Amino acid sequence: MALSDDGVIHSLGYKSDMYIKTYTDTDRIEKQSVGHRGFIGNVAASDGYTYFLPAYGSSIGKLGRKTGSLNIEKKFTMSPQVRCGAEGNAGVIYMPSYTKTLKIFTYDTKTEDVASFTPPKPNRYTFCNHIWGAAADKEGEIYMPPALGTSVAKIDKNGHFKYLDGHPVTSGVSGFSVKYVGATYVEEVNKIFCLPRQGEMLLVINCEDDSYQEFKLPEDYLAVANKNKNFHGFLAPDGWLYSAFWADTKCFRVNPRTLEVQWKDYEYEFMNGFPSVKTGSGILSIGTGYSTAALVKGNDVYLGLAGTSKAIKLEYENR
Repeated sequence: MALSDDGVIHSLGYKSDMYIKTYTDTDRIEKQSVGHRGFIGNVAASDGYTYFLPAYGSSIGKLGRKTGSLNIEKKFTMSPQVRCGAEGNAGVIYMPSYTKTLKIFTYDTKTEDVASFTPPKPNRYTFCNHIWGAAADKEGEIYMPPALGTSVAKIDKNGHFKYLDGHPVTSGVSGFSVKYVGATYVEEVNKIFCLPRQGEMLLVINCEDDSYQEFKLPEDYLAVANKNKNFHGFLAPDGWLYSAFWADTKCFRVNPRTLEVQWKDYEYEFMNGFPSVKTGSGILSIGTGYSTAALVKGNDVYLGLAGTSKAIKLEYENR
């Protein structure tokens, strides 16, 4: 999901051949005649373009935020299997691959060149060092939490890769349970927050000294939450970080200043006046999820379609 300056949200397909536009002035969704697939995640770069990142495709999508024009440019000979990215100081977008080899792909927004490198293995090497999340701080330093590994990765403002010193990151799960997806920088506290997908903890990275710590989610929430709790997260207009609905109608939020955690079940809202959540949301099955991305515009948050036929919108009071 990417927002152009005219208030239109542009959404490209992941495994579905899709291109839809959401007109935020009327909340109308329109399916375009020509679709695109294989994308997940994007980077709103400093050059005025938002770049859609390729997972199952070999192209990069390029949205001109001023004009609303979309171009699809083939850049790879295969599918790079990236799931996220962030822009560094020199206008280079770094995209870690969701593979055990953890290859890092790069896209130079000035030259439009792509490249890649394979970073060293962490000292706590595991068979799966996949990454699904990246965020840059105000200095252009990029932090990447582990999805299946146990080490936090960083690319500094000079483009140098390293793993942070610290305890193994577990989020309270092991094996092939995905720990963290997504990362969000909160400049007010100069920290990066990573919300769990199947884990039970929050990961908070202090950009001041590269220290990090995990915090357990409330037990009453964990007792009722689905295993797949969240697909990315977002900093809402009220200043709290919210989870994005995945296989759950339950949403938790974190105060980045105090680390207070609250949660709410939106089951009634998801029923949408129908007898069941499935009918009201149009979800195919819990395995397809409700949403995979969130976009903030003014006092509203739009969550895109995953396996549903209806999108989600959260409305916040003026603040």
